[in-house]
Amino acid sequence: MERITLPEQSVPVRGTYDVVIAGGGPGGVPAAIAAARAGARVLLVERYGFLGGLATAGLVAPILAHTAHDSETPIVEGILREMTERMHAAGGAPQWRQACTEWGVRFDPESFKYVADRMVLESGVQILFHALVTDAVTGSEPDGRRVTHLLVESKSGREAVAAKTFVDATGDADVAFRAGARTVQGRAFDGAVESMGSFIHLGGIEGISAEQAERARERLEKEMEAGRIRFYGSGIASDLSIQPDHYALNRTRFAADPANVADLTAAEIEFREQAQRFVRFLRGQPGFDGVYLRATSAQGGPRESRQALGSYVLSGDDIVTGRKHDDAIARGSWWIDIHCPLGHTWPVHLCVVECPRAEACPFWAAEHESGMRSRNSLAPPAGDWYDIPYRCLVPDGVENVLVTGRCISATHEGMAGARVMGTCMAIGEAAGVAAAFAAASDGRCRDLEAEEVRTRLSAGGALV
Repeated sequence: MERITLPEQSVPVRGTYDVVIAGGGPGGVPAAIAAARAGARVLLVERYGFLGGLATAGLVAPILAHTAHDSETPIVEGILREMTERMHAAGGAPQWRQACTEWGVRFDPESFKYVADRMVLESGVQILFHALVTDAVTGSEPDGRRVTHLLVESKSGREAVAAKTFVDATGDADVAFRAGARTVQGRAFDGAVESMGSFIHLGGIEGISAEQAERARERLEKEMEAGRIRFYGSGIASDLSIQPDHYALNRTRFAADPANVADLTAAEIEFREQAQRFVRFLRGQPGFDGVYLRATSAQGGPRESRQALGSYVLSGDDIVTGRKHDDAIARGSWWIDIHCPLGHTWPVHLCVVECPRAEACPFWAAEHESGMRSRNSLAPPAGDWYDIPYRCLVPDGVENVLVTGRCISATHEGMAGARVMGTCMAIGEAAGVAAAFAAASDGRCRDLEAEEVRTRLSAGGALV
């Protein structure tokens, strides 16, 4: 690749904070709120003009893993519960108690945006919208490498922001990676990550009967079996939306590396093509002639990219055994939900299990971490959960950075469970508390006592 040499540049420092959080998605919003409530001066940097990440820009619904596996017992409360109750007051989510009887927290993305704005601002956080974190400036000290500034690009040009501690809520470990932390990506077999996907939101569904939806589903399966059309699943109707006037469908799939801009570009184009193809198919089915494409997401949904490795790596065994840890700062209940890294679609739902192509897949034949073929279950025991230890938030190689959301320290299997939004929000709340506590001392996140974080989380209503 051809390279150019840039001249030395003097970059203005926009401000100095206790905590700077990169990314305002499900991992970043709770981190910002929690850090500010713990007394820190906080800046939240977000590339879009609104908060929510995949919950809003990705139109992903619902928020999963808020209850124990196969149970109505909540395992995530704190800021998630507070946001749900405030969205409910705005007509954008069910009451919390009702949400705990459902498999996920249904919500309206516009309510999420508004409530996130209000909660973040009320906590005293400064927000910087339309700003992209592009690099981390590091300095070496006797006790290890530290990040001193993040570089931010916006309409105002290139600027720097300084802080004592930083929270990487980018989803792709962008900050940790650029700061020199140890990262890995994908499954150990070949580095392939879970396939990306996007939601299709359909309007014009009024008057469509359950029988018509079932006949359309049967027809779609026949078309996919014949190889004439490709979608992630065959369902037509949906109860994922809080509003009754449209379907929110998770139907697209594409094999891509979310840390590669060419792959991201190809994925976005393909997702829009698949959405249009889905609508064209439905309009040819009885009762669906008025269906239209109400919305596609502003960004496709990565399920896995870089993981910032720490002293503990969450694994598939943690998930299926419901493993508990003394330094637990969050709980998860989602299962080993690996979407085919090769991008295969229906009838392929999950890698290794339910896969009719298994005999032809080299991953099946290879030795790999999981042993999923011999597992009796891919989920925690009924009514149980697994812990996320604080050690998964502290990346090796940099002293004052914490990671949250789907870039925590985890294997391919471990991330397949921990990546969902309910778990990411719980982890984010813990990361915010820990970042504030570390900023109030020497900034070394690794030396922080997890029990201090646990105590503060419990006092704020979180479950640890």
